[in-house]
Amino acid sequence: MEVKNSKFHWIFLLGFFLILFLPLLNLPPWFSPPDWGKTIVFRVVLSILIFIFLWQFILNANQYKNSAITGKLSFLFSKKNLVFWLLVSLLGIYLLATIFSLDRNFSFWGSPYRSGGFLNFAFYIIFAVLAFLILKKKDWRKVWDFAILIGILVAIVAILQWQGLFKDILITFESRPPSTLGNPIMLAIYLLLLSFLTLSFSIQEKKLTKKLFYFLALFLFIFVILLTYSRAAYLGLVVGFLWLIFVYPKKLLLVKVLSGILLILGIYGIYYINTQPQLPEFIQENKTLKGIVGRLSIERALQNPRISGWKVGWEALKDRPILGYGPENFSIGFDKYYNPSLSGIEKMPGAVTSWWDRAHNFVFDIGNTAGIPALIIYLSLFGVLLFQLQRLKKKDLSQSLTCHGIQATFLAYLAANFFSFDSFSSYLISFLLIGFSLSLISLPDPVPEQDSERNKPAKKKIQRTGLWKFILFVLLIWFIWYFNIKPFQINSQINLADHLANSEEDKPSSLPSATALVCDSALEIMEKILPEKSFLDGYLRLHYVGVINQCIDKKELTGGYLLAKKAQEILKENVEIRPYYTRNWLLLGQYSNILMENWEEETKAEAETSLEKAHQLSPKRQQVLQEWIKTDLLIGQYQSAKEKSETCINLNEKFAGCWWLAGLSHAYLNDLEKSDYYLKIAAEKRYPVKSKSSWLELTRAYIEIKNYPGLVETYSELIKLEPDNPQHYASLAFAYKELGQVEEAKKQALKIIELFPEHKEEAEEFLKTL
Repeated sequence: MEVKNSKFHWIFLLGFFLILFLPLLNLPPWFSPPDWGKTIVFRVVLSILIFIFLWQFILNANQYKNSAITGKLSFLFSKKNLVFWLLVSLLGIYLLATIFSLDRNFSFWGSPYRSGGFLNFAFYIIFAVLAFLILKKKDWRKVWDFAILIGILVAIVAILQWQGLFKDILITFESRPPSTLGNPIMLAIYLLLLSFLTLSFSIQEKKLTKKLFYFLALFLFIFVILLTYSRAAYLGLVVGFLWLIFVYPKKLLLVKVLSGILLILGIYGIYYINTQPQLPEFIQENKTLKGIVGRLSIERALQNPRISGWKVGWEALKDRPILGYGPENFSIGFDKYYNPSLSGIEKMPGAVTSWWDRAHNFVFDIGNTAGIPALIIYLSLFGVLLFQLQRLKKKDLSQSLTCHGIQATFLAYLAANFFSFDSFSSYLISFLLIGFSLSLISLPDPVPEQDSERNKPAKKKIQRTGLWKFILFVLLIWFIWYFNIKPFQINSQINLADHLANSEEDKPSSLPSATALVCDSALEIMEKILPEKSFLDGYLRLHYVGVINQCIDKKELTGGYLLAKKAQEILKENVEIRPYYTRNWLLLGQYSNILMENWEEETKAEAETSLEKAHQLSPKRQQVLQEWIKTDLLIGQYQSAKEKSETCINLNEKFAGCWWLAGLSHAYLNDLEKSDYYLKIAAEKRYPVKSKSSWLELTRAYIEIKNYPGLVETYSELIKLEPDNPQHYASLAFAYKELGQVEEAKKQALKIIELFPEHKEEAEEFLKTL
């Protein structure tokens, strides 16, 4: 029986179409981060398709014994099918890497931020295999046409964002539109994966309308790739087209000569861009052209922080070369070997942060998370695919152009991912291509003859089959609810609370009550979902702390204390959930410092322990040293603070915070000359030395050493920043009194009487002491 005759075949096709529609799906706050909602729907739909497949073609094996599925399964498990066994090996090595991971739970589930993890990776492999088993050869063109159509819609959304159209629905991006994928680089790689097969179809197609459809789609894909300014995708386009043209199955001498000329002109164009001090006016005046040309700068490329990230990744890889740190755990190795002296390391590509969770290079990403054997298997998989497609090109001329397009896509994909990494959409298309390649190279065994007596099911077997079907159904419902729908609901509430906490920044300061209400609503949401148990426990708690961080300054003194205490309790839970995540320990140390500085000194041990652990996980992380120095200052370990600040400066002199803390340390040690020296350098390095928090920090140091001339300066500056704060005037008056400058002290006391009549009695009492 053919799969196409099955009443379930249309369900499978609908399921594949729904999955391929997912790159277009982006509906915040439910489907945010962008890959999160896509991945959840993907898992739900694919798990239903797996269930139907097992129900129909495995548990009803006798009924479908002689179907096309049987032939495909025979091919799949044959010893000669290296592609399938490499897929199985890749899945197996990732499973081992997960089992021996430093953070198994995170390796298995990942987080909404990247939507990775072993489970999702396993689903991508199953998706490729299931597509091969279910889809017939004539189904594949329908599937690819639909994928191209969705790619067109995704590209159109990017253009609308770029042009600032439909502002009520779409966010405007004057450059580098991300479309529905949330990131311009991910958008570029997704469209790159669709481009070369689209070109192959356009050349093969005989109908004019469809030929135009493919050509217009290709033009749109390339145009939007250019808009993303993604150098990784640009390189992928070049590599793919070079393969497509110069290794084309037919001679096409003229096309190859013209392409060679274009290649030479392109190389000269890049040379021209990098040697001319000023570009032509038409480029300077066009923002998009200027942006594209700017990405071709070799000097900028060599300064890319990716190179520094790779150096750290190499050191981490040497530490755990066999199974790595576990899927999704690149940050553990990166933190351990983080070196702030490396150029640009403080800026992860696309974000101003030194907390890297990806290497932006598939070699170091795979090597660090699953080990060198996984990397070898991964490269072998693509090597075998390229070889078998090349062999098929010679055997079956009717499929040669399609195979050639797939080869170009794989090479472009590897070239682009040498400077980037995968997202849901790129995984989806790449594994669909693997399934398609399996379909092209498969040679199913002949269908065995029907044996009615042999295939007659026994009653006991039917009963056992029914039991297995029931068990499968219960597992399906449990998996969909507990590991998909429930986390999906939790994450939507997290997004809502984040939105409320962040939106109050835009509210006018004249509405403090409205601000407090918004914060209360955000905190109430987080508190309500905190007891919910799921694989999002660590992610939920980090976001709860983020909401507290947004709201803590808006609360009264008592409310601020309760929030800081709550943050500390949550972070204590989180270091148990993810003990190798440096930021958990750093945040715990920060909140322990906040509590110690403002409310309770008994958090001293918690702060020291947390920051020592963070330092062990990331020995050269200046942010950790900075917070640890603050702990030393709070507990009176001034010599230790000075030594740590010097270590911090030696790691990277550009880090202004280290100079500031060195200045504070010397101030506490009453070495004012050196203190002024360090504080001056901190100002030169653009540390906010004249901010309220900086003046308050310096004030505490001057109070400790009774530096009254310094206090006159700090309180004078604080009055400029907060002229409505009577305490600053009172403190300034006291400093003048201690210096013997009675007239100046009187002036400040009289100002208090003038500006703050409610404090008249206290001011008059002070005047009597003068």
